[in-house]
Amino acid sequence: MQTQPVPPKREVSPRPSPVAIWQRLLSHLLDRHYGLTLNDTPFGKDGVIQEHIDAGISLCDAVNFIVEKYDLVRTDRRGFNAETQSPLLTSIDILRARKATGLMTRHSYRAVTDITTGKYREVQP
Repeated sequence: MQTQPVPPKREVSPRPSPVAIWQRLLSHLLDRHYGLTLNDTPFGKDGVIQEHIDAGISLCDAVNFIVEKYDLVRTDRRGFNAETQSPLLTSIDILRARKATGLMTRHSYRAVTDITTGKYREVQP
């Protein structure tokens, strides 16, 4: 009788929490598009991100509310003109941020999409 070695188990990296996903994406989006940090916005305060997730607010809507409230100007566009280009983020900006931050993986694509679009509902054990 022959025994075969047990293949090594692959470590499955746990998916970050919804708040961690928002923090990662917000940090990238705010820095890249507006030259801000998370702490420059209300999102730097404890509980604010979780409140948005619980209320079902999408990441894009949350950022765009801040953009409109504080009249933010995008710094990532050359020759930006407020009359011709909108300072608001689009779903394409969110997708690019997901790719840049490593949140476009196949195994968690749907979960991250639900979290960023306000459709996330935590499963209770």
